[in-house]
Amino acid sequence: MARQLAESPQIRLLEQGRITFLYRPRVEAFDADELADVQRMLVVLEPEGCDRYRLIGMGRKRMPQTGRHERFWGFVDAVLDHPQDMEAMLAAQTYGTKTRGVRHLPAARLAGDGTYALELHDDHTHLAYALERIETDDPVVAELAIEPSASFIVAIANPDLIAWGLEEAPPLQQDLFDELEVHITVPTPFPPALQQRFRGRRYAQLDSTDWLEHPGAELIFIGE
Repeated sequence: MARQLAESPQIRLLEQGRITFLYRPRVEAFDADELADVQRMLVVLEPEGCDRYRLIGMGRKRMPQTGRHERFWGFVDAVLDHPQDMEAMLAAQTYGTKTRGVRHLPAARLAGDGTYALELHDDHTHLAYALERIETDDPVVAELAIEPSASFIVAIANPDLIAWGLEEAPPLQQDLFDELEVHITVPTPFPPALQQRFRGRRYAQLDSTDWLEHPGAELIFIGE
């Protein structure tokens, strides 16, 4: 899929590789069988030709249907160089709290996997994917509404509060994130060379994979 898309003269390929969709059940929800039992949806990007694993936390528990031009957000949760580190991050976790005692966070579960391509189209960038496998026997996966193939416009949100007319950062959507699941500060400051590319705007085109190398980077997805 990715190689065929890259052959078009109107498209500049930024990156291609493997994509994996997963979901993390809520704390103590070991028998998750419906969307209410889901903590959040996760996406792992494995670029072709390098040892890199990016974990993307999605701001929705289910994917929007194509053709509705819906917006949703996500963020780069981790950038890792070893598959064992990613496996550990997605594994079950046990931790203690002062008020609730020992808590158990179930391991992330596979929803589907396949190939993806990040493609630059003049003034915007697309994330296109095609799944080769989807876990049809899992009732939760059906509720996640992950289409076998889709394409989304992707942009980067400016972490500078001034661009948004804010004095302080808004809180995270706490109903989607367990305290153990927030590994970084969202949004993250970018290095000056990247930050200058916003030119004071609220969004920037994802015109380079450099944006994705910074955990805490906020992504805006727009369905086509």
